[in-house]
Amino acid sequence: MKKTLSIHLGRQLFVIEEDAYDRLQAYLKKLETSLANESGITEIVEDIEMRFAELLTQYLGETRQVVTIGDIQKAIASLGEPEEITEEAEQPKQTQSNQDSNGQKRMYRDMDNAMLGGLASGLAAYLSIDPVIIRAIFVIFGFMGFGVPVYIILWIIVPSAKTPSERLQMKGKPVNIDTLKEEFEKTASRLKDDTINAANKFKANNQHLANQATSILRFIGKIFGVLFIAGALIWLIIFTLIVSGVIDVVPMTGDQEFASLYEFLQLVSPVNKSFSLIWMGILLVGFAGPLLSIAIGARLLLGKVNKYFKWNFIILPSFIFIGIVLGIIGSINSARDYEVYAWHPNEQLTIASDDLKLEELPLIINNSKIESSGGIDFISIRDGEIMEHGINITYKESNDSLFHVSQKFRAHGVDLASAQKRGMHIKHQIKVEGNKLLVSPYYNFPAKDGLRNQEVEIIIEVPKGKKLFINNREVLVEGQEYMGVMYADEPFEAYEAFED
Repeated sequence: MKKTLSIHLGRQLFVIEEDAYDRLQAYLKKLETSLANESGITEIVEDIEMRFAELLTQYLGETRQVVTIGDIQKAIASLGEPEEITEEAEQPKQTQSNQDSNGQKRMYRDMDNAMLGGLASGLAAYLSIDPVIIRAIFVIFGFMGFGVPVYIILWIIVPSAKTPSERLQMKGKPVNIDTLKEEFEKTASRLKDDTINAANKFKANNQHLANQATSILRFIGKIFGVLFIAGALIWLIIFTLIVSGVIDVVPMTGDQEFASLYEFLQLVSPVNKSFSLIWMGILLVGFAGPLLSIAIGARLLLGKVNKYFKWNFIILPSFIFIGIVLGIIGSINSARDYEVYAWHPNEQLTIASDDLKLEELPLIINNSKIESSGGIDFISIRDGEIMEHGINITYKESNDSLFHVSQKFRAHGVDLASAQKRGMHIKHQIKVEGNKLLVSPYYNFPAKDGLRNQEVEIIIEVPKGKKLFINNREVLVEGQEYMGVMYADEPFEAYEAFED
């Protein structure tokens, strides 16, 4: 009676006698030692174990269940001893041919040379013919109507050659240590070549894509270069015409329909120092900006530029920066001209009447009465005078039995003296005809004073028990102070005044 063991070999369960197991273990250890310097030793040993298991299954058949020492020796003889391995397969071609003829062929799908499912190349290897012939036959059968179904059925039932031993059996070669090692080396070499080819192809594709992207970016850059240059040239022409006064851009009424940028800036910033700084800043930014745009456009169109051209990217941005700084300083100085405002009392009227009717005084221009000016769109300058539209009307209770009318002018300045001086320059017309107070909705002041929030206010004090009519509509005082703005040919609306 012999002792037996249960082992797993090549993913299969076997019952093996103890001496047979010892012989198998010694063979496998010897095999690993002989292949210690080979790459892929794990895969080679695993394939040999798979082949060993396949041979033992054949030897056992359906009648036996226990593997004997004879089965192990027979399998070793079929696979070959490890010491028989040579580095360069030095055995004669005739011997190799005999080994090939002793191999047991099996049908597999060859996925290494497949065009679709590897069926044609696998069948060609099994029949030892050119795969092109098999593919041509399938194409012919396809036109006959049954090639595709046959191909699909064979694809389903024929397994693919996944391991080196299966690829050897597909070619009819003997499965032993030498052939497994050779097949593994071929597979490893093919995978290496495929990896290198894939990497080279990937690199080439990336380089091609990079070149295409570079070309597209250069084309887009040239388009933007043309746009930069064209836009800058158009801006230079228009800006030159504007600052030179050839084109007037600010809408006006009165003596002229439009004013130049230079004239308008003098109204907004009448202080000479502030005006000079702002105007210089406008010129620097207005000219340096498009010149820088032309330099950028030329860079995009031409690519590399010489060192002298590169100075444009330093000088022009510097001019733009200086222009912005000058404009900011000038604007700050001009804003200081709004720091102080002063009221200048002008007309003081006293009217003894039971009621007072406030009406608009007609506008007379060139001895012609203007029924309605339609309002002033922006700035009206006539004979060096700016004409503004809208008079502040304030009414409240009087302390006595008389109507008191006060006319006050207001303006801003850098100090109280300049503010009062501008207020004294304001011209506004009011007159009394019986119980009528005629108030012009317009007022004038010198254009040289600039726009400094010049305003006109009419204050009416109404005695208790007496009535005030504004544009033929009675207004009630009732102990409160009311404010509103009178515009030409527009209804007057007043609101209760609240002190902060």
